[in-house]
Amino acid sequence: MNAENVKILADGIKEYFSQYELEDLCRRLDISIEYSGTSPNLRRLAGDVLADPHTDPTRRFLKALLSELIERCNEQIQNATREDNLYHQQMGLQLRQLNQSLKQDKSSEATLTKVVSKPVVSIHSGVTGFFSQAQTAVTLVDAELGPGTLDCLRNVDHPIRLLTADPSEGFDQNFIRALKFFRDRGKKIELRLHKSIHDCIVLFNRRCWLFPCSVKDAAKATLNMIEIIDSREAISQNVENNWRQAELLIIG
Repeated sequence: MNAENVKILADGIKEYFSQYELEDLCRRLDISIEYSGTSPNLRRLAGDVLADPHTDPTRRFLKALLSELIERCNEQIQNATREDNLYHQQMGLQLRQLNQSLKQDKSSEATLTKVVSKPVVSIHSGVTGFFSQAQTAVTLVDAELGPGTLDCLRNVDHPIRLLTADPSEGFDQNFIRALKFFRDRGKKIELRLHKSIHDCIVLFNRRCWLFPCSVKDAAKATLNMIEIIDSREAISQNVENNWRQAELLIIG
């Protein structure tokens, strides 16, 4: 049984099913539920059904459940703006891959294929490709962060440092959800706040670039990045100084 698949299924149920709907489906298909207090233990439920997914009644339960989860996820994607639906896009991808792996593996004794995240097709794809070239940690100095920021960084396999200004009205909740989503899946992302952030600067591979706009808005403008060569060391040092002075933001 793959722990990642268990997490994906439990997260999907929590996001798209009410407790009443889940209890009704389990009752109709003869699936038992354990509780933590008054709430269903979703991790235990997901683990139990995925441990033996191809025998009745778990097969019928998973077929009905995944079909409904994917449909509801697609509805959320269609009804939200692109910047607001990153979480649902990623969840939809994970649920479809889980569903496909269950269809392909017909042996009840076989271990479920591990879900491998693939890039979501996005209008940020050009910037995403740029960041995917990183062979070192990535530092992004950007006064405004949004879900689109993390969309562009999704293929980075190294630690990510985000240095930003303290938003007067707080962070977009969709950004917070996306941040937690990526962290839960192993992305090392550190976020710090500094009172004096203006330009958008990117550092990785011992190189430095100046962006003409916030990364989250990269799809809305012609992106003509400027690589800083002569002043790279000075700018890099200034960024490091600001990073040390900045306030670490803890988001649980």
